Amino acid sequence: MNALTLLLTLLAPPARPLPDTTFWDGSWRRVQRPNAVYYSWTTPADSGRCRIHDFYITGERQMEALGWPGPPVVKDGPATYYFRSGAKRTTGQFANGKHEGVWEYWNEDGTLRQKLTWRADHTVAVVAKEADADSRVPQLVEHMPRFLGPLPLAQYLGATTRRPAQVPAGGGKVYVQFVVGPQGTITSTRIVKGFDPSCDAEALRAVAALPRWQPGLQNGEPTAVRFIVPVVFK
Repeated sequence: MNALTLLLTLLAPPARPLPDTTFWDGSWRRVQRPNAVYYSWTTPADSGRCRIHDFYITGERQMEALGWPGPPVVKDGPATYYFRSGAKRTTGQFANGKHEGVWEYWNEDGTLRQKLTWRADHTVAVVAKEADADSRVPQLVEHMPRFLGPLPLAQYLGATTRRPAQVPAGGGKVYVQFVVGPQGTITSTRIVKGFDPSCDAEALRAVAALPRWQPGLQNGEPTAVRFIVPVVFK
């Protein structure tokens, strides 16, 4: 290996987990690599802070944020979350590990889905929400889409939804509408009926992160189909 090749190798971003990588399950609990859904590491940034890099276990970028090195690592600054396809999913700002200010939520096709403002008391206010343009998308077709996850849909959501630190007594359900597109991807997620801001935000995240489905068929052609699912918090 000549000097130029060695230099390019050292400068190139890693394509797989490094030795100091942390591995996480679907609820972001630290696990060993064989049980991981995500992995992450940090790199130095300015003024003693770090850049936090999260990845899906298959190598696609999941999140990048500014923060403070740990343990534990704390997000503190701008953050961007991504779909597996690489498309931007969520952008916003953290302050000492908490959501702050305006956060924008995007569909995988690049259209803005929703804006929320996080207040100082960690509640949220809707700044803007897309019109329900998907109301004309059918909920019933000749051959319905089929979820291809390793578990039935309800169980998969139960396993991958992260419980917020504080859930109202007795728990509740968040009803999320989404569309399974002709390619089987999840788009146009939005809250139909919520019950707690933190749970609402987590339900949106969990549904938007669902893996690809087998698309529905109408007259033999792949077609978009609309669903509403409950996400349960106990």
